[in-house]
Amino acid sequence: MKWNREVFLLNLEELVTREWGGRLGELDRTVGMTGAFESWQNGTSPTIDAIFRICQAFDCDITWLLNGYKGGQEAGVLNALVYIPKYRATLSGGGGSFETTAEVLETCPFGEVWLRKKGNPSSLVLFDVAGDSMAPMICSEDTVMVDRSRTGDEGRFKGGIFAFREGETIKVKRLFTEGDTVRVLSDNKAEAVDYLADLTNFEVIGEVVWVARDLV
Repeated sequence: MKWNREVFLLNLEELVTREWGGRLGELDRTVGMTGAFESWQNGTSPTIDAIFRICQAFDCDITWLLNGYKGGQEAGVLNALVYIPKYRATLSGGGGSFETTAEVLETCPFGEVWLRKKGNPSSLVLFDVAGDSMAPMICSEDTVMVDRSRTGDEGRFKGGIFAFREGETIKVKRLFTEGDTVRVLSDNKAEAVDYLADLTNFEVIGEVVWVARDLV
């Protein structure tokens, strides 16, 4: 199911009007972008960070914001499903790179009870993976679910698999804290070597909590 731009804009306009008296400048400051609402009206897509900043600012559900669906008793049959956004950006499991301003490609339905075992649905996002440096755990063309609320234990890492940004490259690797540094580890040593992250240009997106793979 594709995300609904019209519904997103209507919901956002409702929030801005109700909470900020229609002051779009407040929205610009929240998402760090001048003319955000007009830009999205004209066809650009909100970034991952913009969507999560909006949800945090208004304490709203990401599924409702993007599509108008909402969990709870009022949702009837839709209560069984929660829609998670999948972004066009592809996480690099190899040496590739791509733009860090990701576009919402579609929203994917998951059973609510199962999904909440993975994390808070409003913090979950989906990406595809390119490259085999994390094989066999994560292979090229797999889809991973990332929990943006899990960014390490107070900034320290114990070998979990995380999506993170280094400069203009977004990667999925294991992270392990060594003193004041973070070592980036690949499962497939034939594809990539381990190295120390450049923490001056480093941002954790979230921890990988689920992987999906086509078998045919």
